[in-house]
Amino acid sequence: MANSLPWVPATAPPTLADNELHVWRASLDLSSDVRERLQSTLNSDEKTRVERLLIEKAREHFVAARGILRELLGAYLGVDAREIAFRYGPEGKPSLSPEHNSKVSFNVSHSNGMGMFVFANDQEIGADIEYVKTDFRGMEIASRFFSEKESAALAKLPLEERDEAFFGCWTKKEAYVKAHGQGLSIPLDSFTVEFSKSKQVLRDEGGARWSCYALEVGPRFAAAVVAAGENWSVKSWEWSAE
Repeated sequence: MANSLPWVPATAPPTLADNELHVWRASLDLSSDVRERLQSTLNSDEKTRVERLLIEKAREHFVAARGILRELLGAYLGVDAREIAFRYGPEGKPSLSPEHNSKVSFNVSHSNGMGMFVFANDQEIGADIEYVKTDFRGMEIASRFFSEKESAALAKLPLEERDEAFFGCWTKKEAYVKAHGQGLSIPLDSFTVEFSKSKQVLRDEGGARWSCYALEVGPRFAAAVVAAGENWSVKSWEWSAE
């Protein structure tokens, strides 16, 4: 089960209130003109990363995802997309450079040409989106990385429901790990998410609460967002290149 959101086309974000999670989805398969515009906003390090990607589609999707992120952040901060500067945590999680003096936090995920961009004020957030593959070895992977309760719940489902359930669970867990910014130091089997819940509250080892939302972003996609705290208002838009 996932939250059904109205994906309203928009070119610029509204004001980000402190209790709001802003979620954007975007196709990363763009025209060459739009892609060139987005690539022009990247810095030298990002352009070097593009050049190192061996697969053309991967290069195109990286340019689209990073360029869209820059345009959205630029709109939230009221600056040109080219001026956006990032810093990276110990495990590589990006955030805005202190030079922006902004409390906007963000996280990005993309899969199979679909991007998801999430923004909040002054709280840690994580996002994950995955294309639901058929005939996937979900049970084998779940037995290695999921908690015992999750693996048992997955095994009880009819075969035709397991692929979607597996990726629904996986995105929740990945979003939770990304929100913490600690990478593989948080084992995926050290916490449990509920398959059937569109919203739930998780507690970390210190007792802090984290809100987890499963989202409907499109056919054959699973997605989730995790944010520190509770009582978030989740709002959604579809990024438009116009």
